[in-house]
Amino acid sequence: MNTVINWVIDTLNATAVSGFVMDNAYVFPFLEMMHFVGLCLLFGALIVVDLRVVGFAKAVPINRVEVFVRFALIGFAINLLSGALFVVGNSDRYLVNIAFWAKMGVIFVAGLNTAYFVRRIKPQMDSGIPSEELTKGAHVVAWLSLALWTSVIFLGRFIPYVEDL
Repeated sequence: MNTVINWVIDTLNATAVSGFVMDNAYVFPFLEMMHFVGLCLLFGALIVVDLRVVGFAKAVPINRVEVFVRFALIGFAINLLSGALFVVGNSDRYLVNIAFWAKMGVIFVAGLNTAYFVRRIKPQMDSGIPSEELTKGAHVVAWLSLALWTSVIFLGRFIPYVEDL
C-alpha cells in the first residue's frame, strides 16, 4: 500500500500544477481563502435548509429554502476544486494524513446522506408540505447532515496537526 501511495505522491509532485500551487507565493493563500468562502457558502446554506427541515422558522414555507441548496452546491464545487488543488500541490502532506482520509470518509458519507435527501426528502419539500408533515426520516437526514458537515470542518482543522498514517 505504501508503494502505491508513494508512487501517487511522486507522480503528483512532478506535475506542473503541483509546481504552480507550491512555487507561487500567492496561489496557496488564495486557495485557502477560496476554500473558506466555499465552506461558508456550503455550511451556511445547509444550516438554513437543515434547520428549516427539522422545524425551525416555521413561518417560512419549506419550499422557499430551496434556493439555499444552490448556494450549498456552489460552495461544495469551490471546495472540491480548491481541495483538489491542495492535494495535487502538497500531496506528500495530505495523502499520508489520517485526518485527511477521515475527512474524505465523512464527506463520502455526507454525500450519501445528500443523495438520500435529494431522492426522498426534496420531493416532499417541493410539494410545499409543512415541516411537521415531513417524514421522520427527513429530520434524521437533516440532523445527520449538520453533524457530518460539522465533523468535516473539525477534521479539516486537524490536518495541519496530524502526521503520517
